[in-house]
Amino acid sequence: MILVKNGLVYTPEPIGKAHILLGGGSVLAVFSEQQFPWINLTGIPLLEVIDVEGDIVVPGLIDMHVHITGGGGEMGPSSRTPEAGLAEILEAGITTLVGVLGTDCVSRSLENLRTKAKALQEEGITAYMWSGCYRVPSPTLTGNLVRDLQLINEVIGAGEIAISDHRGSWPSTEELLHLVSDARVGGMLSGKAGIVHFHVGSASSLLDPLWSVFNASREAIPLTQMIPTHVSHRGPELVKAAEVWVKAGGLVDFTSDQEGETASYDALKDWADRDVPTTAVSISSDAFGSLPVFDSKGNLVKYAVASPLANLNTIRRLIREAEWKVENAISLSTKNPAKFLSLSHKGHLSPGSDGDVLVLDQSSLDVKYVIAKGRLLRTPSWTKKGLFEH
Repeated sequence: MILVKNGLVYTPEPIGKAHILLGGGSVLAVFSEQQFPWINLTGIPLLEVIDVEGDIVVPGLIDMHVHITGGGGEMGPSSRTPEAGLAEILEAGITTLVGVLGTDCVSRSLENLRTKAKALQEEGITAYMWSGCYRVPSPTLTGNLVRDLQLINEVIGAGEIAISDHRGSWPSTEELLHLVSDARVGGMLSGKAGIVHFHVGSASSLLDPLWSVFNASREAIPLTQMIPTHVSHRGPELVKAAEVWVKAGGLVDFTSDQEGETASYDALKDWADRDVPTTAVSISSDAFGSLPVFDSKGNLVKYAVASPLANLNTIRRLIREAEWKVENAISLSTKNPAKFLSLSHKGHLSPGSDGDVLVLDQSSLDVKYVIAKGRLLRTPSWTKKGLFEH
């Protein structure tokens, strides 16, 4: 058991100075001495007490878009990016993630993706996966998406399916409609969200393919069955299209800003200033995937690898520079994605929720402690590593 005491707790709602008791992988209690002055936990055997006086305590971060087996390859085989390491994930405060393929689903496979997700689970965090890749028809593990959702615990939906991108397969409305319908039915039968997670490129068609699916279904399939990502990093026209999508009742995922970038910060600040509902927005890092930049003629002119720290860095900027409330900024990577993905036990700190706790320095907002599924995996002086990490 672990007692995190004296922290400034955001559940993500602010509740002030409080203590969190964890055991059996879950949150057992969230309380203050004023609420239960008679409780004395100091005599409990095997209780590890972590005093975080003055620090901020929030739910562990959720990242719905992580290339855990690596990504890239747009410059040829030598440009394939390395797979994720546990320590890097923990240093970014991430306790729950969804693994994803991408452009390459030949040298990268769903079988490898699932095995890596299971490895990360063994190492202490929660890892899910999207079934599929950029192209349509997409690969599956069992022969079709409905079976994947029903039979594979780690699969929570389909993704990342490319639209409006020169690297995609430019699927027809009928093909996308069948895919989204299968995801919806598979989600219903498995008790999962059954989301289709769409990679959106920079083509002028923007979100038109998703509107075509919605209209072709005669509005029978809700907008929330489809979550477009990268919508903040393709220019102002896509940001405007994302705003229209959100105001119509849809959900969107912003790709967090890497070092030197400001697109997601700028869009989020603007939306909040104009009362566009940021409760319909999650942020994800695209971590360990490639960051290719193409010119107007389609030539690759720049190449880099995405860092998992992007989520926390974006949250930090919103709190410090845009003067967002902590609870609003943190919700982008906790409460919101948990709701979008139907992870009712994630994204909040309350009795019965998963024991995923992140402790941040109050002034710097740097990660100090990470607890995942009730296990301490990072302290100020130590971070758990994978078997072959140095």
